[in-house]
Amino acid sequence: MITQFFDPEPTLKGMAFARELTRRGHDVQVLTGFPNYPSGRLYPGWRQRPFARESVDGITVTRVPLYPSHDDSAARRALNYASFVASASLAALLVDRPDVAYVYNPTAGIAAWALKHLRGVPFVLDVQDLWPETVTSSGMMRNRVLVRVLGAMTARVTAAAEHVVTLSPGMTRVVAERSRRPEAVSTIPNWAHEPSPAEPAAPAPLAPGAPAGRAGRAGRAGRFVATFAGNVGPAQGVDTLLDAAALLSDTPDVTIRVVGDGLDADRLRRRAQVERLSNVEFTDRVSVEEAARMQQSSDALIVHLTDDPLYRVTVPSKTQACLRAGRPVVMAVHGDAAELVRRAGAGPVVPPSDPARLAGALRDLARLDPDERELLGAAGRRFYDAELSLRRGVDRFESILERAACARPRLDALKRTADLVAAAVGLAVSAPVLAVVSAAVAVDLGRPVLFRQERLGRDGRIFRLVKFRSMSDERGADGELLPDERRITRLGAFLRVSSLDEVPSLVNVLRGDMSLVGPRPTLPRYSGWFTDVERHRFRARPGASGLAQVSGRHTSSWDERLAYDVHYVRHPSLRAELSIVARTISTVLRRSDAVAVDAVSRAHLDHERAAPPPQSS
Repeated sequence: MITQFFDPEPTLKGMAFARELTRRGHDVQVLTGFPNYPSGRLYPGWRQRPFARESVDGITVTRVPLYPSHDDSAARRALNYASFVASASLAALLVDRPDVAYVYNPTAGIAAWALKHLRGVPFVLDVQDLWPETVTSSGMMRNRVLVRVLGAMTARVTAAAEHVVTLSPGMTRVVAERSRRPEAVSTIPNWAHEPSPAEPAAPAPLAPGAPAGRAGRAGRAGRFVATFAGNVGPAQGVDTLLDAAALLSDTPDVTIRVVGDGLDADRLRRRAQVERLSNVEFTDRVSVEEAARMQQSSDALIVHLTDDPLYRVTVPSKTQACLRAGRPVVMAVHGDAAELVRRAGAGPVVPPSDPARLAGALRDLARLDPDERELLGAAGRRFYDAELSLRRGVDRFESILERAACARPRLDALKRTADLVAAAVGLAVSAPVLAVVSAAVAVDLGRPVLFRQERLGRDGRIFRLVKFRSMSDERGADGELLPDERRITRLGAFLRVSSLDEVPSLVNVLRGDMSLVGPRPTLPRYSGWFTDVERHRFRARPGASGLAQVSGRHTSSWDERLAYDVHYVRHPSLRAELSIVARTISTVLRRSDAVAVDAVSRAHLDHERAAPPPQSS
C-alpha cells in the first residue's frame, strides 16, 4: 500500500484495510509518511527520520519524511505533496518487492509509477478526488501552468495503472472517458470506520419498530438534534446550515450541531455568536470513534457540500458513516451521494446551498414520530451492511488486486518493443505484396481498398481496425446490406483464407492499438455481452493472432474462444508468446480451420447470447 495518509491519521483506507487483507492471508506492506494530517503539524511523540520501519499486527509500515502542512497556503500544500512523492519514490526502490501495489490517490501515484517501471510491479490506483479540479475548485491552485502540469501528471499515473478504482459511478464515468479505458475503471464505494474487536462498540441502532421514546436520541427531552460531523471548510458550505438555523428560530426544539474543524470553523463560530444563533452548537474535532458515538446519539444527520458540478460525481466520506450510524440522513448534495441515500431509503434529499429546503427537511423530521425516524435509520444501516461495509469493499478490492498481480509490466514492455520491430519490418518486407493486393482489390471491388471498422482494444478503448476489403457493398431491395456470404468475392475469399486481408493491421500494431499476439479485437456492440470473467480479456492488447485463433481459428464457438482469451491473459509468459507465433505461422501455411465468411460458422456474439435457449424436448 502506498498512501500519504495512514493511521494514526484519520483515513478511510488505512490500518483497517491492511488488517482485513492480512486476515485473508495476504502479506501487506505500507509505504506512508509521518502523521501530520489534518493539523499540518507532526503528531506529538513522533520524530521524522529518513527511513523508519515498524511492524504492527504483522503489517510492515515504512514511513518516509515529508514537509508537514495542511493550511490554506498553496505553496506549502504543494511542498507537502511533493516532499512525500520524492521520499516515497526513493523508498519504493528499497522496500521488499511486492506482487502488486495499491495506491491511494494520484498524488502517491508517482511512487507507484517508479515501482512499475523500475521493478516491474503493477499497481491499482484508488481515485478519491478528480485532479486537478479538486485543487482548482477549492482555490488552492490558480497558476495555469501548474494546473496543466498536475493534470498531465494525473493522466500519466492513471494511464500507467493496471486498474483504476473510484468511489462513485459518476467519477468512474469521468475517469473512463478521460483515460479511454472503460474496462479498466471500476466503482468501489468507500466504507465507514468500523470498530476493531479491541474498540468499544457504539450503541447499535434500534431495531425496526422498536419504540424510540419521545425524549429523542440526543438525551434531552423534547430536543431534536441534527448533527453535521466532518471537515468544516469552503467545500462543505456550512454557512447554509447556519442560514437554515436562522430560519428554524421559530422551532426552538431543533438544534444543529457542527462537529469538526477546518478553515471555516472559527469564522462560523463568530458568525453564530454575532447572529445569536442559539440553536447552533459547535464541537471541536473528535476521534473517529467519538464522532460515531455522537452520530448514533443524534436524531438526524446532515451531509452538505456546496453546489459545485464537481461534487455531483463524488460521495462525501461522511455519507457512509451516517448510513452506518442508523440515523435518518438529510442529504444536501446533488448526484451520486443523493442517489445512495435514495436507494437506501434513509431520509430526505434536498438541493445543496438551499437553507429553506434544508430547514424544511429538518422541521419535517422533528415532527415525525420517533418510531418512523427509527425505520429510516434502520433502512440506511441495512443498506450500508449489504453494499458499503468494509468486508464488502475488500471483497471487491481483493478480486481486482489479484487480477492485477497477474500482469507482467516487463513482459508487456518487451512485447511492445518486439511488436514495433516486427510490424515495421513486416510492412517494409511485404510492401510489394501490399501493392499487388491493393491493385487487385481496386479492380475487383473498387476504391477504397482498405476496410476500416471500430473495434474494442485494451481496457475497452475503441480504435479503428485496418484490413483489406473482401466484400462488396451490395444491398437488397430494402436497402439493407446483403448477407456476407453473398457479398464476398473470389478474391475476398482468397484474402481471408490466406490471411492476406490482415496484413494492413500491422499499422494498428505500430500505433499501439494491437499486438502481434493477443485476444481477437471484437466489435464495440459486443461490450455488454461479456461475463465478468470474460472481461479479463481486455487487460491485454488485442492481437493479430492469439491462443484462440491457433486453437480453432474460425471454427471454435464463442464460449471456447473467450475462454482461450482469458487463459492467455491470466497466464502471461514469453514462452507462450513464442509458441503462439510459431503455431500461427503453421496454421496460416496449412490454412487450418480457415473459412472465408466467419458468419457462416459462428453468429455474432450479441445475437447468440440474446437468443433464447433452445427448448428441450
